[in-house]
Amino acid sequence: MSSAARDSAEFSGSALESRVQSLLAAGPTQEAEPRIEKAPSLQSGPATMSPKDAPDAAVPACIQQGTGRTDGPLAAERGTYEGVNAYLVLMTHAKDSTQVQAYVVDAACVDRAANPPGELLLTESYPRP
Repeated sequence: MSSAARDSAEFSGSALESRVQSLLAAGPTQEAEPRIEKAPSLQSGPATMSPKDAPDAAVPACIQQGTGRTDGPLAAERGTYEGVNAYLVLMTHAKDSTQVQAYVVDAACVDRAANPPGELLLTESYPRP
């Protein structure tokens, strides 16, 4: 999915639950599937890192801090929330394994030099599919 397509996702209102379900159904995001290619002369091990080697979705550190949690996200997506650039971050629910916790965090921290924690805009629980 292109960056422009991810930026167009809307997390406000009823669209949030449908985005949560879509992300969970799709599995780990592309951001969570880095491919590390090495030049043949430098190769001393596997040339790529498969998704199973990197199960957590990748989010900027300030977005992770904005959730107030230290465990890795299940999935993440950049988009907008009430007109503000934001990240939707899905994490395992802390007390109920049949649920996920969705966090919407303001993405403005990503562009700041000091990278303070992102502002938490919304958090909701949703059932796992």
